[in-house]
Amino acid sequence: LPFAALLKMMGPAMKRMPLPPDRREVLAAEFRKNDPRIVRRAVHCYFQYLDRHGSVASRLCEADVPAWVVHGERGDGGITDDERRTLEACSRIRVITLPGASYFTPNEEPALVAKLVVEALGRVRSDEEQQRS
Repeated sequence: LPFAALLKMMGPAMKRMPLPPDRREVLAAEFRKNDPRIVRRAVHCYFQYLDRHGSVASRLCEADVPAWVVHGERGDGGITDDERRTLEACSRIRVITLPGASYFTPNEEPALVAKLVVEALGRVRSDEEQQRS
């Protein structure tokens, strides 16, 4: 029942998010298509995963692969001070904090996300070329 109510409230809740009105309506309609039982199970599994593995910052650092962590200054994509310190200590990880609140960054700022992806891929290619030289 709580997940069914959550899905029904998604449209009104999204009105507070900085999304273009037409995009907001499309996203709200997509959210309402979800089966509450599946949402409940997915959220439950996600919390189990977090309990089992904790913060991904140290695992990402240990993976020793290039990665960009992009998150909003406020909103649902924040990182803790400890996670920031861990990530910033890793030479292959770049932490990018977007100013303001961010809930659905790819929908709020699609041009910025595309720019960051292109920049990240360009940097990886450049690093690989330097390693071969």
